[in-house]
Amino acid sequence: MRVGLLTYYGDLNCGTNLQAYATLLALRKVYPDDDVEIIPFHGFRARMMPYKTFSPVNIYHDIIRFKKYADFKRNQLHVTHDHVITDVAKALDFIASRKYDIIYVGADTLLELDRLPKGYNGISAYWLKDVRAKKILIAASSKNVDFDQLSERQKEDLKIAANQFSHIGLRDKATLNLFERLLGNDNRIKYVPDPTFTFDIDYSYVERYLAKRNVRIPHKSVFIQFFGSDIWLNDVVEKLKKENYTIVTSRGVSWSDITLIDMSPLEQVGLYKYVDFVITHRFHDGVFSLKNHTPVLIYIKSANEMIVNSESKHISLLKDFGIYPQAYLGTCDSNECLNDVWSSYGNLKEVFDNSQIDEVLLKNRTAYLDFLEATKK
Repeated sequence: MRVGLLTYYGDLNCGTNLQAYATLLALRKVYPDDDVEIIPFHGFRARMMPYKTFSPVNIYHDIIRFKKYADFKRNQLHVTHDHVITDVAKALDFIASRKYDIIYVGADTLLELDRLPKGYNGISAYWLKDVRAKKILIAASSKNVDFDQLSERQKEDLKIAANQFSHIGLRDKATLNLFERLLGNDNRIKYVPDPTFTFDIDYSYVERYLAKRNVRIPHKSVFIQFFGSDIWLNDVVEKLKKENYTIVTSRGVSWSDITLIDMSPLEQVGLYKYVDFVITHRFHDGVFSLKNHTPVLIYIKSANEMIVNSESKHISLLKDFGIYPQAYLGTCDSNECLNDVWSSYGNLKEVFDNSQIDEVLLKNRTAYLDFLEATKK
């Protein structure tokens, strides 16, 4: 039997690549005697931009990062010749031509409609409308798709496409709400955690990396993931340094004490256990922090981009672990300022319970694998 995995992969985002890898590993365990592969397709060109820096050292490490991600795609994801097809009809023809018996769609924000060709009044190829195969959504997310903002044609296309999936596993409450609008009270709709909850971290990668770089991350350190335009962090960093915190980043900025640009996905996923806490805008940073029992504070760049009905994948994650609203800093473009980082961290530590974290981690891992096993029936 031929099993295809339709997912995001191949850009320079650790979480995107590890969710693809975790899903691929899980599928190969469930289908050990079958041909399981990532479908070598992108509906848009993957973002492969270097960090903006004028430092020759940082540029050198950026080049290393590019190579490590290319090696990960080839060696872990087993994708060598992938195709970028922006035309939706041609993309669907390409996927159909590969003659899969089963296609799994997920995880990540596969069902978003942000990247459609300009002026295109339809839905993306990732919805697989009318592709002939057994089709299964597994921990998929629609990101910011708002049913009420869709055209009538898009609503109709989404209803048809959604109804063609034999199992509907969705990663966040915003996407659950969308599918309830599309299909009503359908018993196929299930909440399924992200595949990275099933991923077992091998710390030898980060240990070798830190040893090779001759880097020691001291006690009282914080790992910060940020956008280049996040000038609000300047004041945050100043306060943290007054509290004797070491600032660790994965991109070069003047206020970073330890800059680790050239991490591979397998190296970065183990880094979170070395720091006291994490500040990030990335969903998977939240997952990786929790898997490492590290408190995490999450902010969102834009409410318009990330939130539907006051929900988001980030908020869903924090609620699952019982650390909302303590771990939520807010959105950068809201009328209110982001929550104070230092006081939020203090509030978070009061509710951060490792035994509770472990219970939810196990529950999420089990729920994902149980759903995957059920899709074989």
